Amino acid sequence: MIRRAAAAAADLLYPLRCAGCGSFGSVLCEACAESLRRVAGPGHCPFCAAAWDGEGNCPRCFHMHQLEGVRASFEMAGAARRLIHALKYQHYRSAAPAMAAFMPALAADLAVDRFFAVPLHRSRVRERGFNQSSLLLGHAGWVPSPGLERVRKTQRQVGQRLGERRANVAGAFEYRGERLDGLTVALIDDVVTTGATAVECARALKDAGARAVWAIAFARASYHPQTSEPIDD
Repeated sequence: MIRRAAAAAADLLYPLRCAGCGSFGSVLCEACAESLRRVAGPGHCPFCAAAWDGEGNCPRCFHMHQLEGVRASFEMAGAARRLIHALKYQHYRSAAPAMAAFMPALAADLAVDRFFAVPLHRSRVRERGFNQSSLLLGHAGWVPSPGLERVRKTQRQVGQRLGERRANVAGAFEYRGERLDGLTVALIDDVVTTGATAVECARALKDAGARAVWAIAFARASYHPQTSEPIDD
């Protein structure tokens, strides 16, 4: 609690610093903004937005059958990675609106009926003081929908391979809201890596009748299709 209060006070009392390079004046300076690497278009999978130079969809998509696709703004590298780390691990909440400003365009053509933040377990929310996905959803101007819950505390996914991540989040989410029959819904998160969390959330939402589920994130963390090892900067 003391750490969270100190972080909130720091956001108010100290001048903004760029999460990418540390320069004063803004959360994301012009130079760092220009360095962000977009994931749409050539060199990326048309389904999951991961780095991919091959034909059609990449092998990373094979387990994502619960999703209609993944939309993300930038590669999880450089300033984008530092923004996410500043928000999640340094409690730099001012990073959220800067990140969210890029996200509305990702859903502009999807006719989304409901937006859901990927939920954290209540113990993780108490520890961090907020759910970064909820912050991004709100600052993007979307109306959050209730009902999607993380009902089982899971291990942190950092450093885990695809199979480990899928086992870690299996059965961790439930939807306890009104029926979603025939609706198109979007899952909002800060970053998509293997997609295991998004797939489990989508499973719960489709069990409630959702017709289509899209994963929308600020960043896409690519990993090697064969080894599931992260691709470094």
